[in-house]
Amino acid sequence: MTVTPYLDRVESELKELADMVDADQPGWTRQAMTETDLAGRQWALKRMREVGLDAHIDEAGNVIGVLKGRRGGRQLMTGSHTDTVEAGGRFDGMIGVVGALEAVRLLKETGQQLDHDLVVVDFFNEEPNRFGLSCVGSRAMTGTLNPQAFGVTDETGTSFAQSLQIAGIEAEAMHRSRWDFSRTDAFVELHIEQGPRLEEMGTEIGMVTSITGVSRFRALFTGRRDHAGTTGMEARVDAGCAAAGTVLAVERIAEQGNSELPGSKGTSGGVRFTPEAINVVTELAEIRGEFRSPQGSWLREAEEQLSSAAAQEAARRGVDVEVAWLPTQDPRPMNDQVVAHCRDAVDQLGLSRAELFSGAEHDAAVIADHVPTAMLFVPSHKGRSHCPEEWTDLGDIQKGIAALTESLIRLDRVGS
Repeated sequence: MTVTPYLDRVESELKELADMVDADQPGWTRQAMTETDLAGRQWALKRMREVGLDAHIDEAGNVIGVLKGRRGGRQLMTGSHTDTVEAGGRFDGMIGVVGALEAVRLLKETGQQLDHDLVVVDFFNEEPNRFGLSCVGSRAMTGTLNPQAFGVTDETGTSFAQSLQIAGIEAEAMHRSRWDFSRTDAFVELHIEQGPRLEEMGTEIGMVTSITGVSRFRALFTGRRDHAGTTGMEARVDAGCAAAGTVLAVERIAEQGNSELPGSKGTSGGVRFTPEAINVVTELAEIRGEFRSPQGSWLREAEEQLSSAAAQEAARRGVDVEVAWLPTQDPRPMNDQVVAHCRDAVDQLGLSRAELFSGAEHDAAVIADHVPTAMLFVPSHKGRSHCPEEWTDLGDIQKGIAALTESLIRLDRVGS
């Protein structure tokens, strides 16, 4: 039986989430550990219960709903996230949550009861937060959230653990959210592509083959504060210049890496000078950045090169530097068998498909270490994402939800 998602319900729920944002920020901003993020997760909890799921929020902030299967015991899992980056878009993550809710409604309305329990998750804090940490909820569920992460501080000196308290989450209790994945047979995440390839090819569904690896860093340079008008260039111990040289090193390393291994990237996403004054030589400078690659070995090489470059930029100016590498995510291939069943579902629906590598980070990459996993992409207009211009047509979302629902039905038959 082919199912057809109802666009009016999907559009309405996406609009409700789009209206639930920080009015003081541009675009659609619902960052983790804010009131709007909590409102979004409370919205997900309410919606899960309305569609008939047994739902709760766990100790790590994940919203989890379960639709009991005919036999129960074994599980299928789907979902995504409802938090956004600052000035982000209204589809990234959201269609995976709204799509999962619609899949549950379609199963119930067509009288199709799965043998498996169906677990729907709105993962907490998927997007990188101000501490450089991401996929927090899925890492907690899998037991891979490094306890050292709780001590990481932001530019105000506030720790990650303290910010979790503001969000109503106790750091010392997060380990209790660990999920028993031994009962989970497959995880499928629906998501926008966040790139241009599907639209350029005129293809409706992307079958993800693997998800990028990510390595993030924080570099702190310590120089000497002096008067900018009276201190000669040869006498300066300028932390800002050492940081600036390191920013350019990130670009240089990534450009060279991409020429050898397409898909390798490097970004400096945060730069802060102290004092923030044009008439004082910079005493402290901090940069935060990341490297991404489909190959873990290149990430290790990039880490070594960046650490060396930062040390060289600091040494030639008499500046001290500390480079800290935050918890990393190695590249993750998707499970061939689960992808094959999703491919069959897409073909049965008569939708066009193409295989894609994901250059974006996803909770699916964390879950894939513990559960056979697949991802389904739908097109992003002009490849824009993490910006207010992010857009995916409702018709494309409808096709993605249909593919997700049919994939879950097929996976249920195989595992029963």
